[in-house]
Amino acid sequence: MKCIYCNSEVELTSSDIITYAITGAKLTRPFVCKTHNSFTNDHYEKKFITDLDFFRNQLGLTTRNGKPIQYKTDLSMGGITLHNVKISNRESIFDPKDVIVGTDKNGNRSLLGPIEKIDKINEGKATKVDCSRVTCSTNVSADSFIGFYATHSVAKMAYEWYCYINGIEEFQPEYKDIVDYILGKTDGDFVGIIIDSSYYVAIDQLSEIGTNAFFQYDDIDGYRYVIFDFWKVIAYKVRICKSSNAPVLKNPFFIKLYHYNIDGSKTSNGFCVYSDKNITFVAIKPNNIKRELWNCFCERIRQIMTMSIISIRFLKKEVDLLSSNLKKYNKGKLDFVHLLNYEESSTIITIAIITLLHAEKDKYDWTKSFDQNLSKILDLRDEPVNMTEEEKKCFITTLEGLDKNKTLYEYIMQGIYTFLEIYKHEMKKDKYGG
Repeated sequence: MKCIYCNSEVELTSSDIITYAITGAKLTRPFVCKTHNSFTNDHYEKKFITDLDFFRNQLGLTTRNGKPIQYKTDLSMGGITLHNVKISNRESIFDPKDVIVGTDKNGNRSLLGPIEKIDKINEGKATKVDCSRVTCSTNVSADSFIGFYATHSVAKMAYEWYCYINGIEEFQPEYKDIVDYILGKTDGDFVGIIIDSSYYVAIDQLSEIGTNAFFQYDDIDGYRYVIFDFWKVIAYKVRICKSSNAPVLKNPFFIKLYHYNIDGSKTSNGFCVYSDKNITFVAIKPNNIKRELWNCFCERIRQIMTMSIISIRFLKKEVDLLSSNLKKYNKGKLDFVHLLNYEESSTIITIAIITLLHAEKDKYDWTKSFDQNLSKILDLRDEPVNMTEEEKKCFITTLEGLDKNKTLYEYIMQGIYTFLEIYKHEMKKDKYGG
């Protein structure tokens, strides 16, 4: 095995083919030398990832050690606004381990935290703020998805995925152009943004929010491309090489789509392209995307902020955390507010789903998948899980009543037991191909 950028056999490192920060599904291969692994990381990926911190947080992605992603936001409460505040979740606002640092409207440094802690720092000059209503405002630029750092990071991922999926383990001359683009030696139109509406209609039926999907195909223009559908919000068309220099595709009209899901799972399916000619997906240069077209992508991006990603593996992580906190709650080491993680949406939705699964246990069809059962029980009609603020407040009020009546522990534990039974059944099916 040699480096796919330079053919070096020295200091080969395990490359994150899909940048670890944007997926739960790990995909690595030791076919990049230390020099070029560091180059792509330092020159493109670090900035690309930082620009997406807010969305990574909303999708429930974490750092390598499992901590919530921090992002910068403007925090408004009690008539004041702090700018460029770094937070991760509701707990980081209402019960910060340290003071929160931001700036006021005049650019002066401001601190937010428990009054006794702030008083010690500012010698009794702190002002009390009403935290009963807190709003966050985060600005995200189009460059986060279609700018220089984004397109070069995308090209790197597409090329490395292409090598991985085709068993290519060394640099070959036919890939010189895309490699030179990735390494900053040349510029060119290697990355386009798909604007074909029929493509997005199709991918919406095949992928979930937060999924990274890849496929390769030979275009009518004589080149082999990799399509990288990023989080089901925007698709990139990356030119790899001339079709005549690429491995032969068994059926050019049958496309195998590879999914790398937010919950860590990897799946694949296929779809056919019906055409009496060669295939193409209409794309334009990133810098040619005007405001009106970008607004269409904004609607897709907005789904990340308004929908919850629920899969059995994602729920298992939330249930494990909930179970740990519930034990502390039952022993009096955790109060109601901390149990709900300051009303964090992921916690509330998890409790709502597992308790509903318990209540509807008799209707659960063990011959069908978890997703099929959940869609039927929640009456989703193929739509993502969504809980309105009004529904959330109503459910929290119900939980408060159970807390006062000392029955909340049993109520949630029943849901946990039912979910774990379902989870065990699903994992057994996966193991034996059921």
